[in-house]
Amino acid sequence: MLQRKQTLFLLLAAVCGLLTFAFPVDTFTRGDQTFIFRTYGILTADGVPLTDATMKFPLAILFGLFTALTVAAVFLYKNRPRQLRIVRMTAVFLVAMQALVIITDNSIRAYLQQSGLVGRSHGASFFLPVAMIVLLMLAAHRIKKDEELVRSMDRLR
Repeated sequence: MLQRKQTLFLLLAAVCGLLTFAFPVDTFTRGDQTFIFRTYGILTADGVPLTDATMKFPLAILFGLFTALTVAAVFLYKNRPRQLRIVRMTAVFLVAMQALVIITDNSIRAYLQQSGLVGRSHGASFFLPVAMIVLLMLAAHRIKKDEELVRSMDRLR
């Protein structure tokens, strides 16, 4: 199980999913104020949640779910077709999730710009879902190659 390349890709994708909780998605600066957009909320520089701006979608729960699906796919190595479906499904949902993150990020910036010019710097959690998608697609490619190899061996028997 662990000697397969797709297992390493899936585990790296799961680590990326876990790291989205540790790093900010974006950091906004407006004058001398700093606001940090994380997967679990919007905070001031002091770590106080911003009460007048809340997120509409539970990004932290969704990232946790996709990370759990990625880890679950590791243990489906005996059923490669199901493993492939779960990996592809997770990758597609992560693409939609990244679009949701971008939309949320832009709406937070627009909200903060109502009171003045806002500067923005992307954090690691903005790019980690993209890395997850790439790793999941690499894993799907390797799972498909394994399935083709097994089918070709069945034909020889």
